[in-house]
Amino acid sequence: MGIRLLVFSLSLLLSIPATLAAQTQAVTPSQLQEAIKDAAKTRQKNRDDVQTFFSSEVARKALKVGKVDYKRVQTAVATLSPEELARLAARTNQLQQDFAGGALNSQQTTYAVIALATAVLVLLIVAAH
Repeated sequence: MGIRLLVFSLSLLLSIPATLAAQTQAVTPSQLQEAIKDAAKTRQKNRDDVQTFFSSEVARKALKVGKVDYKRVQTAVATLSPEELARLAARTNQLQQDFAGGALNSQQTTYAVIALATAVLVLLIVAAH
């Protein structure tokens, strides 16, 4: 009985046309390559936004007041995951808009910059463990 079932199953499988058995790809290689390029571009833009923010005069002064090493922050930014980098870029962009729009005074901006830099360094320490 077991051999009959095996022979029947094999004959059934062999009778199915190859085109029906083949699964279509959910994503083509070119779509995958385009998605990878887009992700890399987004990561680079986020990284540039964050590094531009921390290298601005306002941020550098705030880092100096908080005794936070600018170079260490810049190095830590490069090690962030894409999700962490995207969140940090959104926060730095919002902070820049708030400061430019007058929503924050220089003391509030200084505290916010120090807090962001500290968060970056904490993320680096957590990732290292």
